[in-house]
Amino acid sequence: MSPKVSDAYKEERRQAILDAALHCFSEKGYGSTTVDDIAARLGVSKGAVYLYFSGKEELYNQVMEERIQHSLNGMKRRFRPEDSAEDKLRQVIRAFREQPLPELKRLLAFYLEFWLDSARRTDRRGELERQSAYAEGFLAAIVEEGVGSGEFRADANPAELAALFWAMRDGIALQFVAGGEEEDYHRRMDAMERLFFNSLLPNR
Repeated sequence: MSPKVSDAYKEERRQAILDAALHCFSEKGYGSTTVDDIAARLGVSKGAVYLYFSGKEELYNQVMEERIQHSLNGMKRRFRPEDSAEDKLRQVIRAFREQPLPELKRLLAFYLEFWLDSARRTDRRGELERQSAYAEGFLAAIVEEGVGSGEFRADANPAELAALFWAMRDGIALQFVAGGEEEDYHRRMDAMERLFFNSLLPNR
């Protein structure tokens, strides 16, 4: 009788496969990556990958979903009950600002291909729209909280500002996908923070 595998172990293996898939998709692109590549990256058999995922397509979609939701849910868990809306937004920006540039480039290489592929494939567009809505909703809820508490301007539009936040953040990241220095990246994220809060905070 084989020993029972714990749910925690299964989730750990699943995440390890997703990490290996992200590396391969970022390095080789979706079209050139095979399940064999992902298995080799992780040092397991192809069958071990198929225990958790039906194939490359599911892996591709799951990497997109998990990276966005895992990142934002991790931020939510770091928020303390006493944190103001401003505190929460500054924590979000700080988390992105402190992201190592090599990691940012790897993630962006994956996201760029997914975005472009979604523009061509209607079956993938829904997944992209769901994840974009999740990310914008996350930011909009914090802005709405700040408007309600009086921290932010009463005329601040949560949905518009959330969309603007991601547009600025993605635009800055795009500038560094092919190269650049961390110091320059940090400076631009600092400028983004100033501009964003200038549109949110009442005149003091």
